[in-house]
Amino acid sequence: MKKYCYILILLLPILACKRINPEKPKFDGEISPLPKATSKVNVPLTIPLSYIEKNLNQKLSEKLYSEKGLDMGNGLHTDLDVLRKGEISLKSLNNNHLQLELPLQLKGKLNIEKEIFGQVISSSLPFDESLAPRVSFEPEIGRNWDVNIKNIQIESWGRSLKYNLLGYEIDFDPILRKHVQKMLNSQLTGDNLTRISFRNMIQETWQVYGKPVKLEQNGFDVFVYSVPKKIKVKESLTANHELKMAIGIEGEVFTQVGSKPEMKVPPLPDLYYNGEDRNYLDVTLPIAIPYQSLNKYLNKEMAGKTFQINSKTQLTPRGFTTQQFGDRALVEVEFTAKRNGKKDLQGKVFLVARPTYDPNREAVVFEDIDFDLQTKNILAKSASWMHQGKVLEEIRKYAEYPIGDYIREARLELQKQGYIETDFATFRVKRPELDVEGIYTTKEDIRIYLRSTGQMGVELK
Repeated sequence: MKKYCYILILLLPILACKRINPEKPKFDGEISPLPKATSKVNVPLTIPLSYIEKNLNQKLSEKLYSEKGLDMGNGLHTDLDVLRKGEISLKSLNNNHLQLELPLQLKGKLNIEKEIFGQVISSSLPFDESLAPRVSFEPEIGRNWDVNIKNIQIESWGRSLKYNLLGYEIDFDPILRKHVQKMLNSQLTGDNLTRISFRNMIQETWQVYGKPVKLEQNGFDVFVYSVPKKIKVKESLTANHELKMAIGIEGEVFTQVGSKPEMKVPPLPDLYYNGEDRNYLDVTLPIAIPYQSLNKYLNKEMAGKTFQINSKTQLTPRGFTTQQFGDRALVEVEFTAKRNGKKDLQGKVFLVARPTYDPNREAVVFEDIDFDLQTKNILAKSASWMHQGKVLEEIRKYAEYPIGDYIREARLELQKQGYIETDFATFRVKRPELDVEGIYTTKEDIRIYLRSTGQMGVELK
């Protein structure tokens, strides 16, 4: 209360004139556009091949392939079942390739049908063989966001596939190579391995990324939301038998006051190459202080309060109104002065100032504060003896709008929104830092750009 009394005592000389009522100034000039608020998240993932082995062994079915009546040529046909026997193993090779060892069992029967001396002779020979093929392939993030494989090569079967049955030499290699490659491409990707589906993980992250964050300030709801625009991916294999990935998401951040925005998250976009490996979160949150909220706070703190200026004079501020004035803010102050033995004096003054942030006070304060040109001219003509500079300095010292709770709420909501749980892994924002990067004025509000930086924690399931 004392600080406000002191300001009003300094304003007392203004009341010597009969009326101070300048016209509301109009800004004449170009208004700088708001800088773009961006959001960038880059998450490196390290997936041990043993983790992929475990999931493959859990998901791969025992019967990998089955077909009847395969034509082997020379009147030979076979019924074939390919079964998985034992655990598979993975290891990394050069040139970003993996080698897979997959114990197999071939079971079936060879059907022979020959015409000898005009008679058709049919015979059936069962077979049951164990194989240990070594298969190399190159993993990649496919267009469907799953881990796909390409360049499948069967390096070895573990034994010869040539057989001599009843005088017939049979080579199972060509037919098995064709069908086993097809089987591996099917079994190692797609719905059989949804538990390590990166598409599911990216889709859930994409949805959360664009979810509005609700903040409340002085009775007003403010929604901050991101529009995702780009996804970047890089994957590589290491000599330590690990799959390393770096997934980056970029977008633009917006603010809406009042009602929750109607969001329609766009579909997953095409992939871009990710040239960054570091773990970081860099998000600019353009939170808003509506002028209605600022007016409400100023009117609550000062309007209607009567201040005793001296034994003969009382002054009561009646209202405060704020708005944009170019790149600065305009504050209109209406007041009433009661003087013993004289008529009441009513009036208003206009102040122009640049809003900025004071970290020590955790508040928006006003720098470069001054009376607007019209107000200044009136004061110069009717009260030129007033110490205007001292009045403005005191106003600059004490005028503030606290936003500490606003910033803390934004940090808490950021942590909540940054917690993403998928079937594959859990992601969380780790100790985000929030700093005020800039304050700007718009037609509807004062916009505070909070820059959040930190890292993402990842825990595989």
